[in-house]
Amino acid sequence: MALLEPLYTGLALVIKRREFLIGSAVAAGAARAWAQTANRAKMDRVAVMSYSFDLIMKSATGPDDPRRTLDILDFPGEMARRYGIHNLEIQHEHFRSTEPDYLGEFKNRLTKAQSRVTQLVLELGEHNISTRDPALRSETIKLTNRWIDRAVFLSAPRVMINQGTLAPDVRTTAAKALKTIKAYADTKKVMVTVENRDDPPGYVSSTMPSGSGPDGTAGTPNSAAAAPPPEHTWQDEVRLIRAAGVWANPDVASFPDNAARETGLRVMYAMATSSHFKYMPNLFDSARAIQISKEVGYKGLYSIEAEPLTPQPYPFVETILDVLLRNL
Repeated sequence: MALLEPLYTGLALVIKRREFLIGSAVAAGAARAWAQTANRAKMDRVAVMSYSFDLIMKSATGPDDPRRTLDILDFPGEMARRYGIHNLEIQHEHFRSTEPDYLGEFKNRLTKAQSRVTQLVLELGEHNISTRDPALRSETIKLTNRWIDRAVFLSAPRVMINQGTLAPDVRTTAAKALKTIKAYADTKKVMVTVENRDDPPGYVSSTMPSGSGPDGTAGTPNSAAAAPPPEHTWQDEVRLIRAAGVWANPDVASFPDNAARETGLRVMYAMATSSHFKYMPNLFDSARAIQISKEVGYKGLYSIEAEPLTPQPYPFVETILDVLLRNL
């Protein structure tokens, strides 16, 4: 028996260590659950973009890739379980189908997770309001309207369009096209939003799928790339928003410098009910961006956009969530 005592002692230590680790994990989970409850009012203003998980989201059109581990159908439950986030902003191309049964299943998953879609983001490639081709512009309006109908089905209150280049010679026709889209959205009680895309020189972003398919769902894989020089400024985007009577969706990162950010956020947060929130401490002060929103009386959503994209998005999203909860 004496010979077995070291074995029993070692086993007891292993068991105690295992109990300690399990207890620590449970305690950590309980602490996060308590923090989410204590911050309920703040959490109600936090959303997360499916775009943050773009590098691991299962493709709608390409072959199965073992590196892509997240299905959009599982997204509501995963965000609720990991972070206690129930406000979801969905990229349209992450839906693997637009058939009613598929969208109905996604709606069921939302209900199960007690979650909601706060905005559909439409990245329709060449189908944008800046196109110079009148026929393509007409197709853009029809395609966007179809997604507005899907927003209604999913009870999403907003759709965000990609305005395209907004080059000087297309701004008048772009505003007219956006007005037409907005008129249809009004009949469906859906808000149309536009974000600022006045990125700083050399800003490393991620290109979105081309949306070249007939329903805007087909696209090429995303890749990190330096943003090309913009053909417009955030002021041009504000003029478009005002001309078309739509809503702003401020992106705290997409300004050429901090002086523009300070001015631009004050203007855009006053025209917004949703925004994109990033954490890029090498470029700007996220806490200051939140402070600006408070100073102008913003009461809307802060949607987490974990960019630059990473194949390990979960801890990055948690970092951004922590920044929001500390500063809201």
